[in-house]
Amino acid sequence: MTVDRPQPNDILFVTPYYRPELIGSAPYCADIAEWLVRHQRRVRVLSAQPHYPMADLFGAPRPRREEIEGVHIERVRVWTPPRRSTFGRIGSELTFLLAGLRAVGSGRVPRSNLVLSLCPSILCAAIGCWAKRRGGRHVAIVHDIQSGLARGLRMAGSGALVGLMRWCERKILNSVDLIAVLSPEMRRQLRLIGVRTPIEVIPIWADTDSIHPMPEPADEPTRIVYSGNLGRKQGLGQLVALAEELQRRRPDVMLVIRGNGGCRDELTQQIAMRGLTNVQFSDLLPPSQLNEALATGRVHLVPQEPGGADFAVPSKVFNIMAAGRSFVATAEAGTSLWNLQRASEAFLCVPPNDTAAFADAVLRLSDDAVLRRELAARGQSFVLRHHAKQQVLGNLARLLDELCPG
Repeated sequence: MTVDRPQPNDILFVTPYYRPELIGSAPYCADIAEWLVRHQRRVRVLSAQPHYPMADLFGAPRPRREEIEGVHIERVRVWTPPRRSTFGRIGSELTFLLAGLRAVGSGRVPRSNLVLSLCPSILCAAIGCWAKRRGGRHVAIVHDIQSGLARGLRMAGSGALVGLMRWCERKILNSVDLIAVLSPEMRRQLRLIGVRTPIEVIPIWADTDSIHPMPEPADEPTRIVYSGNLGRKQGLGQLVALAEELQRRRPDVMLVIRGNGGCRDELTQQIAMRGLTNVQFSDLLPPSQLNEALATGRVHLVPQEPGGADFAVPSKVFNIMAAGRSFVATAEAGTSLWNLQRASEAFLCVPPNDTAAFADAVLRLSDDAVLRRELAARGQSFVLRHHAKQQVLGNLARLLDELCPG
């Protein structure tokens, strides 16, 4: 396949996560890049070989250079740890940093007048700083604040490591021209660590053209669904406790866990150790079947580990609402999810790690069709008003045009 020669005026998007990865930041990075291409921008992506949540899900490596939906992609190899851990992830991100710097320094990926960089990894923004042409502009899109997650989820072994991560975030983000975050709470957290760069809230979106309400499944048993990454910040121990409570109180309710990630083996072991028979595991479905996948559950579940609640936003909630489904989230007062519930009145929110309250809310929704329909209607209306893909990405494109005219 022939790919156009890189040009300095291409928009360069630096992200370790991109298609064909199905979860995490990859689908949203692809949405941004493809949206810009459809609106007459040239976009080049510097990305890693697909590896999230696990590299062995993707088979043979992708081509070093390819084109998907009009987006030109330059891929570099990264080291992926055999087991997910804090230091393993740091090692993987360091290899992407070195490979990205080498790709830009060698001219394989030319510097650009407008660079976008994705942070979960602040090192990705460091590549963006290196890749910006003199006089150009650099926008960091922050989906996770890693220092906050490391501290809140106790993923770092020492305060010194968290301090180093915080210093890197402050230093690098103060070197960019604009920061886009997912929520006002994330903006507040960046200000607290000393980030002074202008910050805009660009929320996660749902593709309301392809995701729409479908009839509820009429079959038995009743299915409640968790779908997405199986990692630390999702607070998956709450699912195990919920399944145990439901098996005792309502064995007719089946919990479906759909996804992959570093905690899947641990989760299956806990389910087996407790002798739970009301849990089913399955893999994620391809994007073309997302609407059908969302429709399979009567009630969806969005647990969160409380320590990471202000440093990331679970993107699945907007797809769930767009699909006309209700859900139960776990969140403390004042956090992003809690504030979203107050604004939308579209789902139920219970305190984290309160198994009885979690089960009560799930059963209340499961048994009350009128309440489910009422919450679902509010959720769909809220997404159409505030989180529709065309609206959010249109706002992002206008910000980029204002920052870097032409």
